[in-house]
Amino acid sequence: MDTSRSAMPLNGNTPTAAPEPGSLQRAQRGELAAFEGLMREHESRVFSIALRFTGSRSDAEELTQDVFVQLHRALGRISDPGHLQRWLLRTTTNRCLNRLRDQRRRPRLVAIESNLDAAEAAAPESGSDPLASSHLRQLLLELAPEARVVVLLRFQEDLDPAQIADLLGMSVNTVKSHLRRSLEWLRTQCMGDVDGA
Repeated sequence: MDTSRSAMPLNGNTPTAAPEPGSLQRAQRGELAAFEGLMREHESRVFSIALRFTGSRSDAEELTQDVFVQLHRALGRISDPGHLQRWLLRTTTNRCLNRLRDQRRRPRLVAIESNLDAAEAAAPESGSDPLASSHLRQLLLELAPEARVVVLLRFQEDLDPAQIADLLGMSVNTVKSHLRRSLEWLRTQCMGDVDGA
């Protein structure tokens, strides 16, 4: 797994490598190189969602690995590249939500460090205020899990509410409600920081 990832953009799609023609079909036939190509093509997207959701590089790396192990088992059920992308988004978001639920059940021993890795917090996004970006990522981690995944899918993956509803098995109105309340809360938090400064 590539551990050289730094600050991934929260807005817009995560860059991915150009797909190899027929790589899905070749991977389904058992070609290891084709499966590795699929992993390289989609790894940064899966990792970015997991990182934004968990706020932890090590958790994101573990979740990414889990998703691709699960993909290897499910290859025979994937019908085409579009289905593969939907499957990856659904599986990644479900794994993230399950991880958070499991962590809530486990007692926490000591939380010495911030949820964000020092490298993630120190790496400024091009053309933006690194403090504002870091603060926004931290606020995102404070959203309820379902709201957080809706915001990530809307603004990082650029999915519309109907696509998000389909992926998460929610109604479109629930998705819109999560978006509206989350954006209002984030705006209030950011404005409070400006007013209180």
